[in-house]
Amino acid sequence: MRVSRAGFTLIELLVVIAIIAILAGILFPVFARAKEKSRETTCLSNLRQIGIAVNIYATDHQDMLPMANEYPASPPPSDAYHQGPPAIYDVIGSYVKNEQIFRCPSDKEQMWMEQGTSYDYGFGLLDIGMPYQPIYNPWGKDPSQTVLAGDYSSDWHSVGSAILYVDGHAKMRPRR
Repeated sequence: MRVSRAGFTLIELLVVIAIIAILAGILFPVFARAKEKSRETTCLSNLRQIGIAVNIYATDHQDMLPMANEYPASPPPSDAYHQGPPAIYDVIGSYVKNEQIFRCPSDKEQMWMEQGTSYDYGFGLLDIGMPYQPIYNPWGKDPSQTVLAGDYSSDWHSVGSAILYVDGHAKMRPRR
């Protein structure tokens, strides 16, 4: 008489494990791409909110773009004679509800911790001491074509940099 036992053979278990490993190998890159796409979307949303705050600021200040330091981190308070110009988050802070909009979720260099923002505002063209620029025609250019802010690094996102234009729209700019 033959006794039948319920269970799996070693071969069957190895086949199931191999199938799971293959599926995981296929799905993990898909999940990683979806996560990065989510970070890009959050970054673009942050820049759009900054753009709205800048536009409201300009409305309150004779249609002029805010002047702020490109690299806002200032010396420690003990060095009061060498304080830098205000940072963009200091200038438009009253127009935003959450300071987290100044943080890119893909900020791999921790610029958020060092500078207080992950975004380069004005790219050095709107620092204190530079000429004020009207929001409707900055540097004599079309606001929809003029970059206002963007990621400090083009390496943070898989496709390039998140960029904010003066007219308030934001989009990803591919690496060159």
